[in-house]
Amino acid sequence: MVRVKFYGGTEEVGNVRVTLEYAGKTLCLDYGSKQDHEDDDQAFPKSDFVVVSHAHLDHVGNLPYSQRLNPNTRYIGTEMTKRITEYQLNDILKINERKKKEGVPDGTPPGRQFTLDDILAIKSGWLSTDYNSPVRVGDFDVKLVNAGHIPGSAITEVTCGSDRIVYTGDINLEGNLQKELPGLGSLQKNPRALIIESTYGKESREPMDKQEQTFIQYVNEAISKGKNVFVPAFAIERMQRVGNLLSQIRDDHPEYEFYMVSPSYLKIKDMAYRDVDLSNLTESAGLPDGYKGHKSIVVSTSGFCTGGISRKILREVITDKNYTIIVPSGFLPENSPLKSAIDTGYAEFSDKNGAKVKKAVRAEIKQVKLSAHSDKEGLIKIVETVCPDKTTQIYLVHGEPSSQAVLTQELVSRGYQVRTPKKYEEFSV
Repeated sequence: MVRVKFYGGTEEVGNVRVTLEYAGKTLCLDYGSKQDHEDDDQAFPKSDFVVVSHAHLDHVGNLPYSQRLNPNTRYIGTEMTKRITEYQLNDILKINERKKKEGVPDGTPPGRQFTLDDILAIKSGWLSTDYNSPVRVGDFDVKLVNAGHIPGSAITEVTCGSDRIVYTGDINLEGNLQKELPGLGSLQKNPRALIIESTYGKESREPMDKQEQTFIQYVNEAISKGKNVFVPAFAIERMQRVGNLLSQIRDDHPEYEFYMVSPSYLKIKDMAYRDVDLSNLTESAGLPDGYKGHKSIVVSTSGFCTGGISRKILREVITDKNYTIIVPSGFLPENSPLKSAIDTGYAEFSDKNGAKVKKAVRAEIKQVKLSAHSDKEGLIKIVETVCPDKTTQIYLVHGEPSSQAVLTQELVSRGYQVRTPKKYEEFSV
């Protein structure tokens, strides 16, 4: 019998930590973080093994703390996930060190602040595995198959004796920019339990090619009005996808400069997207001096404008009617100034003293869902493909309550057993 316990990712997007206890050992599925709050210490399990589905921070951001709790932890994931995770954690470390020098608190509780030694320990304890190549850790047999989300992303199939549990991680039935599709056919059908993300469990989206056409349409419309364009995007997958679209129209607009701006983007592109040719765009770690002196299309991180170059740009352009801001994401967290800008017509920032400052939105804001997650129909199809006999217990994670409620209703109407776990709930499988 396997005990499954949910420490994070319950009724929320990101922050995923789910443990499987079997034969006296604990295996954790992801060890993520969340931008807009910090959990208390009990939300972080001591684990013997951590399987890392992919390198987004909401799935790996607290790996150093897992290392602090158990220095002998082994980490299982693809080699690409290992490389990107190492970069992501080093980037957080640099940002936190810079904040410390500036006297700005980084928001991390003292016991969870980490060092380069923690990152190196994770690297040395990492067991890289290829897709469809099972590995045994303790009494757990672990197999990873492609999830179609970002490079290196994986669906996890864990076998414990006669029981099998599948965890989708973040999954995209349409595949990623590199045309990698989820390897659902490599999974054994009808596992005892399926733990599946539900980010877009209540939404039906147009196919990706339609969304991409809409994005190009929005850019061309802005250019036809003589406006500048700002696109906040994520360094992994989203910036490369956006850049790939912009490169197709760049030569049609010689009067504009096209910038892809982010040190993280440059590093990730070098690791995982070397075959994406964006040579007709200007790629740089920072905005060049004088970029405002001409018409421009600027793409930068972070995608939610909660930090990085994009937050600085948003502060400058949100009140400028000569700008179009194109948000290439369907989901926005509560702490994103983009969400408040869209919902209320005001974007909220903090001044140097930490006081809140509201700015009225005068820029045009467009939203297009270039998402690396499956929508409601895609998630249902995944469940039906992996669990055709409807004997599997379905657990929904990585989704807000409203999304989980709709997806639950849809799956139950098709005869499935569905649970939306609460934090710290545990089940016998």
